[in-house]
Amino acid sequence: MKFTALLGMTAALVVGGSGIAAAQAPAPAQLDTKKFNVIGTWNFLNINKKVEAPFWSEQLGAASGGKLTGNIKSITELNLKGTEVLRLLKSGVYDVAHALPIYVDDGAAVFEASDLSGVAGSVAQQREILNAWLPEMQKVMRDKFGAQIVSTFAFPQQVFFCRDEITSLADLKGKKVRVQGVSQSDLVKALGGSAVTIPFGEVVPALEKGVVDCGITGTLPGYQAKWPEVVKTIVDVSLGYTAGFVAVNLNSWNKLSKPTQEFMTGQFKKLEDAAWASVESDTKEGIACNTGNGTCSVGPTAKLKLLTPSDADRAAVKKALNDVVLPEWAKRCGAECAAKWSEMVGKRYGLTAKAN
Repeated sequence: MKFTALLGMTAALVVGGSGIAAAQAPAPAQLDTKKFNVIGTWNFLNINKKVEAPFWSEQLGAASGGKLTGNIKSITELNLKGTEVLRLLKSGVYDVAHALPIYVDDGAAVFEASDLSGVAGSVAQQREILNAWLPEMQKVMRDKFGAQIVSTFAFPQQVFFCRDEITSLADLKGKKVRVQGVSQSDLVKALGGSAVTIPFGEVVPALEKGVVDCGITGTLPGYQAKWPEVVKTIVDVSLGYTAGFVAVNLNSWNKLSKPTQEFMTGQFKKLEDAAWASVESDTKEGIACNTGNGTCSVGPTAKLKLLTPSDADRAAVKKALNDVVLPEWAKRCGAECAAKWSEMVGKRYGLTAKAN
């Protein structure tokens, strides 16, 4: 089964289980025997521990009668910083990769559009954006990386963590803020801060030493990465969710029999549903773990000050999105790309991407 057929299956898979993903799974006797080499996300995060690792290490084997299994290595274990993930996938060293749009170096602006900072205000909206923009992302994966997206996911709500106590987003003016991705950088600059790019695993010492004053990450990932040990305030303003995707090397995929491809498509749908189900609960638990306002099942609660954004704070984020984030992204992606995004995604939320 070549790319066009896989694209059709993936569309059914991502949009919600129609078509082949909902069909009766092939019997194990029909399946190939295959161990997939897989790159996962960070091994100390919930999505890796509770979704990715169990899927590849246990659930896939159980569902396939032991014929299909996975050897998953986290980005933490492999000591990778990002863009190396898709290069290794393209080379065929790994069959499957759990990756982020910020890992895409060739065609980066297209992938960035799935996760523009300040657009998604809810988990459901982030998933809807990914589904709507998926065809454009698929083109880049096929043409630039010889791969295909087979599943999507996201991390918990992205928020500010700051070393000092702050009373509003206006206090970010003049502060150095760790960001991931260019649109977060644009948002921070629009709010008066200075954006600094630092790999996730290096943020704690940077905050501790004052290399940066604040950082952006998910509510629970920040807690699990021990950010509360070096910060005092968490700002519960939604900056998006950090979208992610699971991609398979097409050479590896095309070597599989049709029954095996059909079976894996159904399994990837189950993986996707499990990943998205965790985002909402992890977002809420992250706030509880960081502040002590609620139950934390993954460790002792921290005592960070929780800053609930005011109407003025929310208005500032909206203004930054419309005046800076969208126009700057439109410059990076080009007029045709921006027009497609405005039609496929933006019009759903009253947003237009157009360079100033």
